[in-house]
Amino acid sequence: MFRENIITELFSNRRNIVKLGIDLLSVVAGIFLGLLVRFENRALENIYSSYFIVYGVAFLAVYLIRKNGLKSWSYTNSLDVLNLTFTNLVALMVTLSYYAVFRESYSRTVVLVGFVLILMLQLLWRFFFRLNRSYKIMLSKNKPKMNTLIYGAGDAGVALIRDGLTNPNYPYHITAIVDDDRRKRGTYINGVKVFGDFYDLADVVREQSIEMVIISIPTIKRERIKEIIDLTKCCTDVKVKILPGLDDILQDENIANQVRDVSIEDLLGREQVLVNGDNIKDIIEDKVVFVTGGAGSIGSELARQIARYNPKKLVTIDVNENDLYFLELELKRSFKELHMQSEICNIREADKVELLFNRYKPNIVFHAAAHKHVPLMEHNPEEAIKNNIFGTKKVAEMAIKYGAERFVLISTDKAVNPTNIMGATKRACEIVVESMNGKSDTKFMAVRFGNVLGSNGSVIPIFKKLISEGKNLTLTHPDITRYFMTIPEAAQLVIEAGSLGKGGELFILDMGEPVKIIDLARTMIKLSNADVDIEIVGLRPGEKLYEELLYDVSAALKTENNKIFITKIDPMDIQLDYHLEKLAEAVKNPEKEKLKTLMKEFVITYKEAKNEKASD
Repeated sequence: MFRENIITELFSNRRNIVKLGIDLLSVVAGIFLGLLVRFENRALENIYSSYFIVYGVAFLAVYLIRKNGLKSWSYTNSLDVLNLTFTNLVALMVTLSYYAVFRESYSRTVVLVGFVLILMLQLLWRFFFRLNRSYKIMLSKNKPKMNTLIYGAGDAGVALIRDGLTNPNYPYHITAIVDDDRRKRGTYINGVKVFGDFYDLADVVREQSIEMVIISIPTIKRERIKEIIDLTKCCTDVKVKILPGLDDILQDENIANQVRDVSIEDLLGREQVLVNGDNIKDIIEDKVVFVTGGAGSIGSELARQIARYNPKKLVTIDVNENDLYFLELELKRSFKELHMQSEICNIREADKVELLFNRYKPNIVFHAAAHKHVPLMEHNPEEAIKNNIFGTKKVAEMAIKYGAERFVLISTDKAVNPTNIMGATKRACEIVVESMNGKSDTKFMAVRFGNVLGSNGSVIPIFKKLISEGKNLTLTHPDITRYFMTIPEAAQLVIEAGSLGKGGELFILDMGEPVKIIDLARTMIKLSNADVDIEIVGLRPGEKLYEELLYDVSAALKTENNKIFITKIDPMDIQLDYHLEKLAEAVKNPEKEKLKTLMKEFVITYKEAKNEKASD
């Protein structure tokens, strides 16, 4: 069966048959030329028929087993050369063993010269194929291309330059390289000169008429990216692009196709998050995992991260059918063995929620479903209460009823001393979850963090849209600050926090330093080279100038991950059922002020914000 598969693959393409024929012909020609070298005009009298047969059969056997015929000759590399050499060496050893066993005589000159000539002929054919492709690439260079500088002469930079030798659609004309390693100054890489280091960048850009700078260092620091952008501003119309990080580079795609614009995430993102894969694996592998709000920014990234740890089944739940569908397509492409099911469900619908819990019996629930937009929830407080509070309560009750091991609530920094309905309802969710811990074997916990870069409806996508439309960026206050975290970082830390929890914890993620939104806006304008300005429009209802993550920083306890902390909030003597009953009755005939009053009685830290005027 194995041999049949190899032969089927080989003969499925006419090119493969032709390549096999050329290689076998090279074997015959190499041996015969070896005979000519040794015996000259007496070569035909000294034909080693057994040598041709044994070497040819041995070569063919190894050729098929190692699938040499399936390799592209146009992309022959050093590994292919080694593979071909190995194939011929094995054939040679088999042939010499044959002569030793049957005690037949042979000429060492024929053996040595024949082997060398066989290999040379086979490599020569591959060289012609590569040369033919390179010739086509050279013809394509007649198309106008941008003068491009590569920043970084490491593996990624070299791969990017080499891609231009084999990719007919290569869009760059690489004319210069800059690298921080001073020892590379003055050297040439594939014909391109290394002109200097970072401090020479501005001069090289001017002197070489550079139109594009590509940063090809996947591990580059964000501070250096900012400095490169600032230096390239010495010349107008110079674009800066970047290769993605090591984890995101696709090995089976041309590297030039992966070059992208520098994003605000590249400048605001922090150092690589280190998580304990063993901890996460323990709670995910071979388990049924629910992700509510699975179509959202955080929920979808949670699903992506969870899929890496081989769950028994991943169930994503959301009312947004389109995004849920596209997420399922993405994950099934990326994780061929993943058992995944998408379920359309509004978490307010008690019957459907119970049906899903009864059907799948989840081991762990990540509850990310929530209404999150502050101004909209100020105008629709009843929706925030029904979805965030009562939806969470229903999902948590089902987790207990159907024996889930863990329940992880995704909370927000806006739950700390809330000044708006959205934040107050999320704090109420924390209270509901905390009240359920200890009532069963299910471990309940909450994870609180700030804004994530690029999440749906957040400030960055809004700014990007305004810039694309050529409109001024609107800012509510020049002093407003927010904590930011990348979506993958947030998801990874949420999952690990879930693995660390013993029940009853409120986890806080280290959000780093807060970012002034006005600085964010200026950076985005600089990156886009847009001719737009910034307008201050005043704080919106319920909006804070800054967000808090902890009630008392000194009360935070460290965990084994230095980016995850536990905060213990003083237990409140609260009549939970009483407040929930009052709210349940009030949302039937909602009155905005009455609902806010009830929420203030429920969440005693909730105090409406007074809009502050923008300072000069």
